[in-house]
Amino acid sequence: MSKFIKAVTSADFEQEVVEKSKNTPVLIDFWAEWCAPCKQLMPLLHQIVDSLNGAIHLATIDTDAEQELSTNFGIRSLPTVLLMKNGEIVEQFMGVQPEAEIRKLLEPHLTPVVEKKPTSSDAMQKAQELINNNQVLDAIPYLEQESSLHGKLLLIKIYLQEGETDKAIESFAKLDKEQQEDKEAQTIKVILDLIQHGKQSSDTKLQQAIEQTVSTNPQQGIEQLLELLAQAKGDDKVDIKKSLIIAFNLIDDAKLVSQLRRKMAALIF
Repeated sequence: MSKFIKAVTSADFEQEVVEKSKNTPVLIDFWAEWCAPCKQLMPLLHQIVDSLNGAIHLATIDTDAEQELSTNFGIRSLPTVLLMKNGEIVEQFMGVQPEAEIRKLLEPHLTPVVEKKPTSSDAMQKAQELINNNQVLDAIPYLEQESSLHGKLLLIKIYLQEGETDKAIESFAKLDKEQQEDKEAQTIKVILDLIQHGKQSSDTKLQQAIEQTVSTNPQQGIEQLLELLAQAKGDDKVDIKKSLIIAFNLIDDAKLVSQLRRKMAALIF
């Protein structure tokens, strides 16, 4: 269940509904297990509340289990939905209503939720200050303390810049799954994969082309790899082809990637 939705009882009604409504409007859904329209309406209310991302909360009340609450609010028909704001009921409706009507009813009472931008930690601020003063190596100990994804990726980039590939790979491996799926992290992974692939090869020309791809200009590096592919024979083509397939991920231009892939295919077949 969403963090904005809670099944409420008489024991926590004051805290979860009345007090909470003084900061955020709370929609109160009175329902029952035997009520078919209730089951039709509830998923719609969940969808609306989730889409508002915290601008409103939903409290669901099982009227069979919480008869005292139902009596206190004079509930005679199900489903009945009330909207509480600042500790008072400001809107209500009964029965299943269209989504557009429910949103129209809620709109005047919603305050947009402004997401707070995360503030830089002291370590991150110090690291950034050192980097701005061209003291990149001195920033490393501070970035190693940083917990934000931005700080962790910046540390990996510095390791790569300084040729500390093993440390970069180790740091990337410490990122959790969600962090590794970040767009910038994925680009770094491509670079790490290319570097590792180059290390496994004894071909210095291939290593130079990979270095050009990851450090200078991806397109120029790929063109260099294609030239090597044109000159290669037999099994030598396999390593170059694998390098190209990885390197294509460094270019955002889909049309250009398609052109480069066609060049590669023409050289292979």
